[in-house]
Amino acid sequence: MTAIAAVLTDSSSPGPWGAASPAVAVPAAAPFVDYRPPMTAPADDSFGRHRPGGLPGLLLALGAALPASRWGLAAGGVLGPLVRTMVPWLYGAVIDVTADGVRRRLHVRDHADDRRFLALPRQAASQARAHIAAALPADGVFVDVGAGTGLHTLAAARHLGDRGRVVAVEPNGATRDRLAVNLALNPLAAAVTLVDDAVGPACDGVILAAGKGKVAGGRAASSAWDAPPPALTRTRPLLDLLLGAGLARVDVLRLGLKAGADLALIPFLQAAPPALRPGMIVVDRRGAKGWAVDLPATLALYGYHPCGRTPDALLFQGEEIGDSGALWEAADWSLVVS
Repeated sequence: MTAIAAVLTDSSSPGPWGAASPAVAVPAAAPFVDYRPPMTAPADDSFGRHRPGGLPGLLLALGAALPASRWGLAAGGVLGPLVRTMVPWLYGAVIDVTADGVRRRLHVRDHADDRRFLALPRQAASQARAHIAAALPADGVFVDVGAGTGLHTLAAARHLGDRGRVVAVEPNGATRDRLAVNLALNPLAAAVTLVDDAVGPACDGVILAAGKGKVAGGRAASSAWDAPPPALTRTRPLLDLLLGAGLARVDVLRLGLKAGADLALIPFLQAAPPALRPGMIVVDRRGAKGWAVDLPATLALYGYHPCGRTPDALLFQGEEIGDSGALWEAADWSLVVS
């Protein structure tokens, strides 16, 4: 049975919109932990209700049959755009799919990653998922920063045994609710902790970036839909979040951030005790142009060397070494090697 613990902010404390409730003094580095039962799909909205038939179902079956091989990728280049366009148009916004034994409820009109998975589920980040699974023992610990609706979180939780841990960090409330539903749809042995803070320098009130027409972390919203309210959250250093989740070690750390992976990762490696330094780090390549430093070269200072490169991720393997001598200068975000 799936075990999900939600790390939540205190709803009784005043928000930046001027709520009248009295303030509650809370240590800045300690997340609130609420072990209420996880969000689950309503009884009348059970899995399979949103499974299309007819032509949309045929297109989905064709896309799901394509493996992550050379010929499968070539065929997917032709079929993928057709499925992403036609199935939502013919069927609707919410679609239930099963791929490699994992159930997911996809919101394909307002979430780009869900659309990509809908079209080619066996090919979506398949290489990165394989690398992550290979690096996780049965009792392993996987941390997914920017977990989205759960592509990597679900794959890791399904791979791990009942002593495994997954910490999924997703600050966007709408996306995190969808992740919780996807977790509830699957019988998972591993314990999964949902964290609603963003990763970054400590700040108690930030608005997640969402341009005009974007919803729930997605890319292209229909002009007929209303934009969601501003996504208010707080940021915490990655080390504080992991300590708050009670982790003693991390086998694989994935940073699915479209921007700011360097600002989240380097201070963490500088401050983390050796036991919490991940055995493997997986970084989303799509944010590489926004990195303020040469991230691969900087990771080498901390004993991480490249061990793989996929269409959507860079992978780094850690090694047991002494202090790198790298000093973090927060004033100018620079590295000085002594």
